[in-house]
Amino acid sequence: MIEERTILLEIRQPVAVKLILTETTKQQIVQEQRRQIDQVTNELEQLENQGREALQQAMAQGGEFAQQVRQQIENEKNTREQRREELFQQMQQIQQMELGTEIQNMTVETVVTVKPGDDWTKVLLGSEIIVRDGIVQEIRQNGQKIEG
Repeated sequence: MIEERTILLEIRQPVAVKLILTETTKQQIVQEQRRQIDQVTNELEQLENQGREALQQAMAQGGEFAQQVRQQIENEKNTREQRREELFQQMQQIQQMELGTEIQNMTVETVVTVKPGDDWTKVLLGSEIIVRDGIVQEIRQNGQKIEG
């Protein structure tokens, strides 16, 4: 007699961690975005000062080199200005969101066991962890709430 074995396979799967937007969460997110905006603004000021010095030194070495340095400085400034604008927009979006909205916070990873007969579409739905003010409120797996 041949023994029938069930094949199990463990796969890694991303788990979305979502925050329920409360007034406290909203304040924390906005505060963090303001901190990042200030940091980018400081970087821009440093870049402006350091860029001015670098450009003066480059001009002493020749016009083509000075042009390359000027372009590099402009590229760096543009990158930071774009980042600051994105942060402003994200902060405005958060401020306009209604309390109770679920927002994507991060992704962590888990191991899921799959076997023949599993509904792959449900496996693909993955898992979510719902957090409110730092406390896990709910865990969803395959699109369904898991009761504790």
